[in-house]
Parts: sequence; C-alpha cells; structure tokens
Amino acid sequence: MKSKIPFLTTLLAGMLVLIGLFGCSSENPISPDDDDAVNKTVKNASATSVDIYKNVSSFKQISDLIHGPEALVDIEIPEMQNPQKAMSFAKGIRQQAFARVKSDQILLKSTSMLGDSVIWDVTYRDDIAGVTYRSSLIYNNETGRGRLFFVGFDFRETHPLAYDSTEIIADLNFTLLDDSDDVLVSIENLKRFKPGRLINEQLGRFTPDPYAPGTEPTGGILTADITYSSSSFIRSTHAQLEYHEGSGGSFEKVVQFADNSSTSVTVTFAEDGTGSFSETRRDGTRIEGTFDSAEEDGHGSFSKTITFRAGHDPVSISESGEFTIQPDETLNGSFEREIRFRDGSIQKESVTVDQTRVGDVLTTSLNVENADGSHGFINIVETPEVDQVSGEWTNAEQTFVVFTAESYPDGSAHLKFDVYASESAFENGAAPIASGEFDFYPDGSGRGTVTEGGKTYEVTINPDGSVIIKPL
Repeated sequence: MKSKIPFLTTLLAGMLVLIGLFGCSSENPISPDDDDAVNKTVKNASATSVDIYKNVSSFKQISDLIHGPEALVDIEIPEMQNPQKAMSFAKGIRQQAFARVKSDQILLKSTSMLGDSVIWDVTYRDDIAGVTYRSSLIYNNETGRGRLFFVGFDFRETHPLAYDSTEIIADLNFTLLDDSDDVLVSIENLKRFKPGRLINEQLGRFTPDPYAPGTEPTGGILTADITYSSSSFIRSTHAQLEYHEGSGGSFEKVVQFADNSSTSVTVTFAEDGTGSFSETRRDGTRIEGTFDSAEEDGHGSFSKTITFRAGHDPVSISESGEFTIQPDETLNGSFEREIRFRDGSIQKESVTVDQTRVGDVLTTSLNVENADGSHGFINIVETPEVDQVSGEWTNAEQTFVVFTAESYPDGSAHLKFDVYASESAFENGAAPIASGEFDFYPDGSGRGTVTEGGKTYEVTINPDGSVIIKPL
C-alpha cells in the first residue's frame, strides 16, 4: 500500500503557501494617533519593514512545507516519515560517537537485568561544528523498547542555541541487535535558545499511526509548541498537524499574546490534494481560501480573500497564484494581488519566487514589485535553527533600505535595517539617515524602534499592517 506521508508532504506545500501569504499588502497605513512630529522617513521605514517581514514570512513558510511535515514542527531527523531510516540514523549516531572517543570512555551495561539499562553513553566535542554532543541508548528488557538521546550543548558563542536534544523511542521487539523488526514509536526535538533571542524554547513531536515492521506509517500526528522570551508581547504558539489514511487531515494553530488576545488558523484537506483554509486575527481580520496541491503533477494553485475590519482602508485583498515543485523539492512560482480600497480603486502587486539547492543549502530569492513603484530583492538561506535573511529595498520616493533578519519556523522574526537617502548614496559609502529594529510575531503584528536624526521612535505594528509611531 502506498504511504500517505509523502503525499502529505506535497499537499502541505500548497497548504502553507496559502497560510504564509496572508496579508502581504504593501499598503501599511499610519495610525491617526501618530505624533505630528513623526517625519516621513520614519513612517516609510516602518511601513517598509512591515512589507519586508510579510514577504519573508510568507515564503519562509512555503519553504518549510516543501521540506515536509517535519519542518512544520522543526524536528530535524532525516526521513522521519520512514521509520527504518530513522532507526538507521539513530545507529549512525552511535557509530559516529564511538569513532570519536576511546573505548574506555564508553559506558556499556549488560541488558540481562530487568528494567532500564544504559547500553551506551558517549560524550564528545566537535571542534569544527563548535558544539559538544552526548549520545545514549536506554533499553527496557521488560517492554522491549529503546530510547535514544542525542543532545547538543556548549555551542560556540555566535550560535543561537544553548541546548538541542532529540529523543527517538522505538519498539525493538526484544531483539536489540536485530534491526528488521524495529518499529518507530515517536520522535521528539527540544531546542532552547540563548538569552536575548525572541524564542525561548521550541518543542516538536511526531507520533506515527501504528504500522507493521518493515513497512512505513501511513499517517500520524505532529505537534509544535513554542514559548517566547518574557519581554516579548507574544507568549506562545501551539500547532498540530493530523493525517490518517483514508480520512484526509487537518492543521490547527493558535497564537497567544500577553493581552490575552489570540490568532487562530485552521486548514482541512482531502486525499485528492484539495482543501480549504481560514484565519481569524486578533484585530478582526478574516482570511479564507481554497487550494489544489501539486501532489499529482507537480503543479498547484490557490486563491484567497483577506477581509479587513469595518472602516479599514483597503477594504480587502484578493490573491491567487500558481507554483511548480521540482524533483529536488524547490519551488518556483508567481503570485498576484489585487488591493481594493473604499473609493473603489484597485492596485495590483506581484511577487516571484525562485529556490535553488546546493547540497544541503536551500536558498530562496524573492523579487517583489509593488503598485506604488517600491520594489525589493530578498534572499533567504535556510539553517536548522533560524533562517538567515538579507536584502535590499527601494521605496517609492527612492530611499534605499538594507536589511538583515532572523526568521523562525513559527513565522516570527527579528529584523534590523538601515535607511539611506538613495541607492547611490549607499554605494558611495554615505552614512544611513535612519536605522531600526523590530520583533515580528506570527500574525503579522510586532514592535520595535526607529532612530532618525538622533531621535528614537517607538513603533507598534498591528496585524493588518498599520503602524502607530510615537517619539520616545
């Protein structure tokens, strides 16, 4: 019987294209509560940051789902949908560990006694990677189950993580040395970030549906739970992806904020690759749409409508796009938006995406063309912990923005930027006329500061992309 997890991988690529592209309008109105002293440079810099974030977040999520369900919960075990490969990975950890240490450093215990026994326990330092690893296997003679731990700690100073652990639980069927009858029970990954990062802790887990030894699971449940730093306005996110053969699947995500507000996303999908989705943001914005995945022929499409709260301008955004998934799981496509305003006028925008893979490195290049003449180039390089983002943006009035960001799997990001009077001013080595730093949250809202002319402004970003700017 054909495994449905690879089907799910392709289907989800289409699904998160839709989720990720919610609210990407370049129209970012300034709140009427703004102080009159706020100048145009600060307003434009804030609006541009919103535009950059929304495009980065959108295509980051697309990239995640192209890599399969494990990317959604950020579990890094390769081929986790294939239990035999997962177990081979576990045993490869053992061999790598044993090769790096002396035999008298390895703790081996007999498996003859009842209860849990430590089969091996190895610690070694990888100076090239700049991290210390510990690998251990605990086997229970009464249940026949094994628990393999692989922990990374003592990372180099520049690394974002303080701790990274993976636990594989498998039913070894009381044959510790025979791999053929092993059955995967669960895989769990826990990351703890260093102080000063937006995210504090991230936990992902995959539990497959029961299956026979020598086969693959045809469904399962993936969950992701994230907690944030105590200083952040966002408190937590919880996501769950569930798929079972013959019944399709669903995806749910809830984001909680410090003021007890929340944003929720739901997606349902059928076995033929089609589905629907909706999102309700904490400011009342509604997003609804449908999609057809690329599972059958490598080509997919979607359409959606964003409806803002009463009195908002623009009133709504309609978006549709087509994409192609290549054999190496890279994505190419284009997306068009129509922004409708209260006066009946319509503005059009477009985004194209191109992904390349060199070895294990996946790079996404975005080209954004907005109706007001602003445009930008965004480069996203995938890494296991956070994606590294960089790029350039030209505003309608020709000011030039250079930016970098860390983009997290949940859609949050930390963005830094410098604004120059023009691109030629930047190329000639002129000093920036403004600079800023923002934390963005999964629903598109955020907070940060912009400094211009020696004065600093506090910026609050609403989920609809509007900003409130106040001098400090």
